[in-house]
Amino acid sequence: MATETTAPEAAPPAAPRPAQRARRIGGRPLAFGIVLLVALSIASVVGYRYWRDATLYITTDDALIDTTMQSVTAPATGTLEVWQAEPGVRVSAGDVIGIVRTTPGLSSVASFNVLAPIDGILLRVDAHAGQNVSPSLPLAYVADLDRLRVTAYVDETEIHAVRVGQPVDITVDATGAAQYEGTVSEVIPATAGQFALLPSSDRSTGNFTKVTQRVEVRIALANPGDAQLYPGENANVRIHR
Repeated sequence: MATETTAPEAAPPAAPRPAQRARRIGGRPLAFGIVLLVALSIASVVGYRYWRDATLYITTDDALIDTTMQSVTAPATGTLEVWQAEPGVRVSAGDVIGIVRTTPGLSSVASFNVLAPIDGILLRVDAHAGQNVSPSLPLAYVADLDRLRVTAYVDETEIHAVRVGQPVDITVDATGAAQYEGTVSEVIPATAGQFALLPSSDRSTGNFTKVTQRVEVRIALANPGDAQLYPGENANVRIHR
């Protein structure tokens, strides 16, 4: 009579040794401690920089590259017979860049020269020869790109710490991390809202909401270097206290 044979049962998995279990359990607090240490280090650096900037500097990102810019206008109503203005051309104050001939009427026909108002570069030219023009219509715009400045707007809560002559660190969005130096040249003694066409707040109404006002600060740009900066580009300024 045949006898049945049974395969031996598999042995149960060996339990982890106490030393291995201790290493696994002990590694978790270590990893948590490292992460916590890194987080505290980052927070410390950020906190220090915030304290340093608040203590040593007055900062604002409400700033832009600025310059003196004037429009070219016709001296009289008439036809623009001659027009020599082209974008990018350098002109000097008083240069003749066009001629306007008045329209025949009750008075005799006369010709008037169109003059460049300041030294600078013709940035934008809207007029063309043969066009009817009048003194209220800008023909072109001239900007003095050799004397760029930065116009910044500082909160009223910090403006009394700003004085003419203070050094300024400047960065421009268009040129990345490149840093420029400047000096506070003028502090306009009124808030920017005083010159706005629409007031930022109306105190005569019953639902008045207080808004922090800003004061215009003009900064002379010391070292633009070879970088070509353009009026209107966004800037960030840090005024040394």
